[in-house]
Amino acid sequence: MRGAAWLLGLPDMPANSSRQLRLRTTWGTSAAIAALSAVTWVGCSGSDRAPPPSETTGQGGAGGGLIDAGFNDGPPDADAAGYCGNQFVPVVIDAPNLYFILDRSGSMGDDLEGSSFSKYTNARIAMRDVLRAVGHRVNVGAAVFPEGNMELGCAPGKEIFKTRPGDGPWDGQVGDGPVLTDFIKAVSFYQPGGGTPTAATLEALTPTLSALEGDTYVVLATDGAPNCNGLNSCGPDKCLLNIENISIGTLDCDETVNCCDPATLPDGQFQCVDDVASVSAVSTLAAADVTTYVVGMPGAGPYANVLNAMAVAGGAPRPGNTKYFAVNDTDGLSATLLSIGIEIAVSCVIELESAPPDPKLVNVYFDKSVVPGDPDEGWTYTDDTTVELRGAACDQLKSGEVRNVQIVAGCPTEIL
Repeated sequence: MRGAAWLLGLPDMPANSSRQLRLRTTWGTSAAIAALSAVTWVGCSGSDRAPPPSETTGQGGAGGGLIDAGFNDGPPDADAAGYCGNQFVPVVIDAPNLYFILDRSGSMGDDLEGSSFSKYTNARIAMRDVLRAVGHRVNVGAAVFPEGNMELGCAPGKEIFKTRPGDGPWDGQVGDGPVLTDFIKAVSFYQPGGGTPTAATLEALTPTLSALEGDTYVVLATDGAPNCNGLNSCGPDKCLLNIENISIGTLDCDETVNCCDPATLPDGQFQCVDDVASVSAVSTLAAADVTTYVVGMPGAGPYANVLNAMAVAGGAPRPGNTKYFAVNDTDGLSATLLSIGIEIAVSCVIELESAPPDPKLVNVYFDKSVVPGDPDEGWTYTDDTTVELRGAACDQLKSGEVRNVQIVAGCPTEIL
């Protein structure tokens, strides 16, 4: 009997079930090993069954921990890797674009709770950590705002890392890949300073983001109110200097004086909360099929209303009253960015280019442990060419415990 196995190399952390990973295969074809992902043709007898979860022995691999990646013609023993399989065919997976837009205003230089580093440095570390987990599953790009270092600092932000395929580290690689290394260097070049021209930055980046091929997701991380719009005017209730009770020389910005009035403070209008333009800019991205995740660092709390509105407009609101991703300390920041990266990078829905010859001779593996077929807690077909992980199986994939998913055809399906 002949069958096939798809080996899908996943990152350390998983997955939004609405995304699909497209695997391109040809039944009956044999070819050389793919460096990242592969399809395996297998040879089984009629009595062969999928190895039980306890069978975890076998050859290690390169390029994402894929099994048997060291054999061009397959291992000498068809069961050497713990599967019925010994040949690989390359697999193509559509990678989403993960684009970070990072606030580098002056307040981002303040220390983050639970850390001796600034909010900006912690954001950089958190971005590094999420790319270590999912970098090889995405295309990555980045921008910072504002661009300039002048005292007012209201120049729109700019792209500092052009979107390109990401890299590891992944299984078999020591240290960070060259793309991740260059990414961290690019972000580290900048230090906090200036204002928060959120709307102007998003408007400036919209042509770049909307022109990217494939699905694009923006992670916007900021620690305060969008401002810097010199065309605005506002009362004390929309003036961030008043909201934060800031004193400028002998001038106390409280309920008795409007510090955003140019008659009171030159250029004070630049400190009006730029809510309307910022929500509009995020909405424009959403209309271009660019989803925006809004992350609020400590200091953003007084501006929850505008961040909530931006999160809803961006198409990725959180459930509950707080729609944006609010973080309070370094652990929360890292966990939040990692969860977003997981949601973007991987899926519990696996789309196959063609249907297996016999759907009753298919098994799904998590790191060589078989996942029983079950429409509620395991896996099932949603059509002839789509496998979906559900319930506990999908939760396990999203937990970060699974590095690789293998779909193997040729042996009778294990049923829960």
